[in-house]
Amino acid sequence: LGTRFCSRPVRYRDSPLPAAGRASLQPSCSQRRRQKAHTMAAPQKPENALKRAEELIEVGKKQDALDTLHAAIQHRKFRNLWTTTIEKIMVRHLELCVELKKMRTAREGLYQYRSMCQAANIGSLETVVQKFRNAAEEKVSEAKKAKDLQMDQMGDLDELEAPQTILLRAIQANDTRQQSQDRDVHMHFRFLWDTYKVVLDVLKSNVRLEEVYHETARHAFEFCRNNQRPQEFKRLCETLRKNYQELHKHTGSKVSPHQVNPNNAETIMRTLETRCKQLQISTELDLWGGAYQTATEIYELMSKARPKPHLRSMYYEYLGQIFWKSENHLFHAFACLKNLQFVKAAKQNITKEELQLLASKAVLATLCVPFQKTSDIHATLELTTEGASSPYEKAKRHAQLFNVQTVPTRDSIAQNLVEKSLLPLAAEPCKKLFALIESDFTPLSLCQDAKPFLDDIATGELFDGKLVPYITPLKQIIFFRLMKQLSEVYANMTIDNFERAASIVPFSIAEKWMANAARQHGINIQINYSHKAIVFGAPRKVDMKSMRQPLIEIGLKLQQAMQRVAPEEQNTKEKQEKQLLSTNIVRRIEEETKLIRQRKEEIERRKEDSERRKELQERKALARQREQEEREAEAEKLRQEEERIKREREREEQRKKEKEMMKHREMLEEMKKQADLSKASNLKIEGKKIQEIVAEDLTKLDPIKIMQAREAQIKRDRQEKIRQRKMESKRVDHLARALREEERQYLDQWAEEIEEQDQAYLDKAEERNMEEQRKKHAMALKERDVLLPFKNAKDDWIMAQMESRREEYERLYEERQKRLEKQVVQGKIERARQRYKEEKEARQEKERLAKEEERRRAQEEEEEEAAERRRIEEEERREEEERERGLKEEEKKRKLEEAKKRKEEEEEARKRTEEKRLQKEKEVEARLREADAAKSARSPTGGDRPSDRGGDRFGDRGGDRDRGDRGDR
Repeated sequence: LGTRFCSRPVRYRDSPLPAAGRASLQPSCSQRRRQKAHTMAAPQKPENALKRAEELIEVGKKQDALDTLHAAIQHRKFRNLWTTTIEKIMVRHLELCVELKKMRTAREGLYQYRSMCQAANIGSLETVVQKFRNAAEEKVSEAKKAKDLQMDQMGDLDELEAPQTILLRAIQANDTRQQSQDRDVHMHFRFLWDTYKVVLDVLKSNVRLEEVYHETARHAFEFCRNNQRPQEFKRLCETLRKNYQELHKHTGSKVSPHQVNPNNAETIMRTLETRCKQLQISTELDLWGGAYQTATEIYELMSKARPKPHLRSMYYEYLGQIFWKSENHLFHAFACLKNLQFVKAAKQNITKEELQLLASKAVLATLCVPFQKTSDIHATLELTTEGASSPYEKAKRHAQLFNVQTVPTRDSIAQNLVEKSLLPLAAEPCKKLFALIESDFTPLSLCQDAKPFLDDIATGELFDGKLVPYITPLKQIIFFRLMKQLSEVYANMTIDNFERAASIVPFSIAEKWMANAARQHGINIQINYSHKAIVFGAPRKVDMKSMRQPLIEIGLKLQQAMQRVAPEEQNTKEKQEKQLLSTNIVRRIEEETKLIRQRKEEIERRKEDSERRKELQERKALARQREQEEREAEAEKLRQEEERIKREREREEQRKKEKEMMKHREMLEEMKKQADLSKASNLKIEGKKIQEIVAEDLTKLDPIKIMQAREAQIKRDRQEKIRQRKMESKRVDHLARALREEERQYLDQWAEEIEEQDQAYLDKAEERNMEEQRKKHAMALKERDVLLPFKNAKDDWIMAQMESRREEYERLYEERQKRLEKQVVQGKIERARQRYKEEKEARQEKERLAKEEERRRAQEEEEEEAAERRRIEEEERREEEERERGLKEEEKKRKLEEAKKRKEEEEEARKRTEEKRLQKEKEVEARLREADAAKSARSPTGGDRPSDRGGDRFGDRGGDRDRGDRGDR
């Protein structure tokens, strides 16, 4: 303790006291409030306030310094008193606001300082504002250098925090380091953005600060462009527009001397320059709607004062870009033409290349304008009745931006190029394209003739590629020109001939452009894919509903024209028609009512018939389509499956081949490397040396021979290595023996020399060290003699300091010991409770597991019993089936035996019947023979007629019987 207290004064952070002890030594909240009130109390003089603020800044209390300076600025004694000291206070005040990011304080100070300087020295406000703006910009530059931040990831600068930051803070306890850095950078950017807004609001109405106002606006423009902030740029444009409109509200019969007069020529010129810069940044940030609105404001300003030449040229250039982005090629070409005419007339020292570029742009932009359906655009556009939103009214508003009263056309722009000798100023490919497209009739060779000139422009070598964006619109114009000429000359054409004629674009793009030509340019065309032909002038279906409104509008326009040309004749004719109508009104009403009723009935009948036919056709078509889709889906499914299997097989085969080829290639490379290392390249595979084999030969070589050559090479290399190692071992043995024999006689001599050198070096080092120690000791003695008189004073001062702190330290030490003992006891109690709780939970868990085990065992026993019952039932069922199967087999055997017996009995009965029949036949034959023998014995001479009759009578029968017997046999 004494060593620590004597070494240095104890600070709060370095003291061994706990956090509670250190907090007790720090000032309380009431003490801090009294200190802050004392700090913020305004001094009697501004110099004292500035001096006090500098002292607070030196000790690191910047917030207190800012409060002091702010109180001095707001004090009523200095409120209307401007001095150079007040200016210094204000500059220092704003610098502290920038460092501490206190925008509200800076805003209040600026408004107060403006009221101070309004009558005394308004130039001081300009200086202060510039320093304030530069300090905020430097802070942002430092933040960007310290952390490379993607600006598109930064939230809205008008919000305190981004939504994702609020969500992360809601789910995270503490911010990460990355989030803290991002929030700091966001705060710096937001402070700079608020700085621009505050400065513009402070300086918006003072005529002497008008230059600084526009300078700040341009700085804000650069900030939005460099950091890609389109939303903030929109708000900035709205702010500038609102400030300029408020200037017109205050302009009456008499304008205050310090008030900005919006009708002043210098004010208009400064506003015009700022608006031109605003137009430029709008186009760079792709804010085309805001750019068009800014262009409208620039036109209004240019109508009040004559602008500088470069501003007008810039206006035409960016206006052309706006119309190009909106695909309004007509006014883009007109803007290029006006820019060319103005630059040629106003700029005397323009170079030939710049003039040629402007002329080439004007020519190509004119060629990009689509051809109109009719020669009179006004007659076409004026027929619409949409009012201010009609295309003609929009075109008139666009034309007013160029200070012209009539809407330009493609022909008028081209005529101006030719008549005012602007066409010869363009590049050669542009002039050739103009002559080719504007010529009357070159249908088949149009694209072939234009292709070289388009290629020259598309290469980008001409004017560093600034004419390349015109290539696609030029191709469309050439294509539409070709389509129009072909439709006038040919009735149909094959697709192949059309592709050759339209060679500048592929046919896939040509199909889309043909559809566009049919829709927008009135070219009737059909593509017949079955005959591979293109038909021009094909009739199209006319929709009466779409024709109804245009016909009505044309009728109204014609009626208005007749009333203007001959109103008296029109009135006389109307009176006659009214008289005739009044006489025939009743009859005509009846006729028309009857016709309307008949027409309704006919319409309804036709509608029903049409609906029935349509419904039937739809059903048939749906059925056919469904069947066709099913067949196609099935066929497609089979085809895809076959193709998938085929692809898988081919892929697997290719993978195997590639794997084998890679393996052989690696093996061959290894063999080549091994052959180079061993210098034995005479190994051959199929008559070719290894070094001569290339990757293409692997497909021709046999893999087995490659493997055999590899094995032979490995065997040869192994034998060569064994031989070389044996030779090397012999040589190393002889060399080592010779070296040892030669170095033996020099080792002792070398050891003695090294020992003598080391001893001499050690002696010198010891002497040098002793000398240095003597010098240090002498210097220490001198320093002791110098400090010895102050020892008692130092000890007394330390003891006096320590006496005041020792009692407090001992009291705090005892309190800490008691608190620690309480914490130890409480910790033991908590641990005992925790152990009791854990043991109780363990017992409950053990009981729960035991119950679950019993329930599981009971469930397993029930399952085993159920399984045993099922097994017994299954065995009984199988036995019953076996028994039934045995009975069926026995029944089947019995039936077979009965059938067999019945068949045998039938066979025996048949045999007995046959034997009986044969026996009877034999008996009959025997009786007949006996009867014949008896007859022949009674009449030996044979007799004439009786014998003949008897022979006739019995001979035929006997013959028949014999034949029957033979037949039976």
